[in-house]
Amino acid sequence: MRLQSAVFCIEDTLVERPDADKVLSILKMEGVWLYGVTALTRDAAEALLRTAGVADDFRGLITAREAACTLADGTIYEKAMRRLRSEPRDTIVFAGRLDELRGAKAAGLRAAAVAGAAEADEWTTMCAEADEIVEHYADFLLRG
Repeated sequence: MRLQSAVFCIEDTLVERPDADKVLSILKMEGVWLYGVTALTRDAAEALLRTAGVADDFRGLITAREAACTLADGTIYEKAMRRLRSEPRDTIVFAGRLDELRGAKAAGLRAAAVAGAAEADEWTTMCAEADEIVEHYADFLLRG
């Protein structure tokens, strides 16, 4: 099974996460299509991606408002996946909060729990439910 696309909950998986830019770059070089989902407004999300220097890595972005749902709803992840013309088996969602992870799983997608946004109890639950655990992007890079 080849990873074709990755969806990132941008404010909870990219903001102030060391080596996130390197992970995005490697995924992009490997031909993985990247999409962002966010609870922020489009302008705020685009500014955040530009400030982080990763805006050009993403094929697109969908806001919760545009999807008419929250990040806890699997609908937003399904819409991102369809926009990438991908399939659930070829897509992974990088989530920083339990409700995001559960939303991705409800949509039938694989989900990676990314440390940093969740409190300790929430993180423990995320680790138990996730398909992949990313405590530090530097470790993720070493997995190759």
